[in-house]
Amino acid sequence: MIKSFNLAKNIIASNFKYLDFPYKLTFILTHKCNSRCKLCNIWKKKPGKEFTFDEITKFFQKSNKFSWVDISGGEIFLRDDLTEIVKAITDNCKNLYLLHFPTNGILPELIEKKTREIAKLKPKKLIVTVSVDGPPELHDELRGIPNNWKKAIDTYRRLKKIKAVEIYIGMTLSPYNFGKFQETYDAVKKEVKDISYKDFHVNIAHSSEHYYGTKLKYESEKEIIDEVRNFMKLKRLPYNPVLFLESIYLKLVRNFILTKNTPLRCKALNSSCFIDPEGNVYPCNSYNKNLGNLRDFDYDIKKIWNLPETKKIRNEISSGKCTQCWTPCEAYQTILGNLFNKKIFKSK
Repeated sequence: MIKSFNLAKNIIASNFKYLDFPYKLTFILTHKCNSRCKLCNIWKKKPGKEFTFDEITKFFQKSNKFSWVDISGGEIFLRDDLTEIVKAITDNCKNLYLLHFPTNGILPELIEKKTREIAKLKPKKLIVTVSVDGPPELHDELRGIPNNWKKAIDTYRRLKKIKAVEIYIGMTLSPYNFGKFQETYDAVKKEVKDISYKDFHVNIAHSSEHYYGTKLKYESEKEIIDEVRNFMKLKRLPYNPVLFLESIYLKLVRNFILTKNTPLRCKALNSSCFIDPEGNVYPCNSYNKNLGNLRDFDYDIKKIWNLPETKKIRNEISSGKCTQCWTPCEAYQTILGNLFNKKIFKSK
């Protein structure tokens, strides 16, 4: 109860002022990846000096007020110390309400084993997303790995048996797979009989210089808008408060695609921030502004959060002078930080 109250308090406050500490963190644990995706060049990056387990522990000991943590990669299950990392998060972040991570599903047995270990740490809410970006042949082509689709479905089946885990299929829409959602759903349904549209999350692909290392252009605006609308009709959003949030994100995709501007005043560096595997702090996964390295600030995020340069970039973002994006990683807290904006309820 206290954890949910603390998160709610920060969400409401973010509608009126800049927070003195981010309630949400996106932490990229590694650039190592066993996928070879067309939409992402993380797997091409040369290994750097990634944070050790001791450094991650030190960071969460000093920066421990997060209510919502997304850990990602690369593929996080390529870190042998993943369970220990999550324990460092849950032990130190006493207000942690939500822990989320995605996986490409290539290592079903390992992913199941580690997720069961993580579930035993009892984060208040644990959400896992297994990526599936098309029917079997297309998915394997986009991911660059033979049999990736079968392994991802196997991973989904395994994780769905873990009662403490909220599990979803995540599909990223891009020019490579427009018009393929229904075919993708039907293919998954053949393998997982009890799956429904509510078990899918859909988002749109983005460019990112410092993270994905890609540049992406949407050439057919109507195609992606139609695909998102069709998905919303099939899923019949909203049906509960959590999916209401997703419905607002999807409704505002149209605004973003047509205007190329973030639909609402972005809350990056107000409610949230992004940390790469080497400890560099960025506003988000899109805006290529390195605010500093945690190693130079005694692993204390608040010291970077309050720098004059950070405040300057925060104002840039708030006034729309940044790389425009609409990724769920930033959009959800942006929606929550604009609860009194009429666009949320008037969007079509």
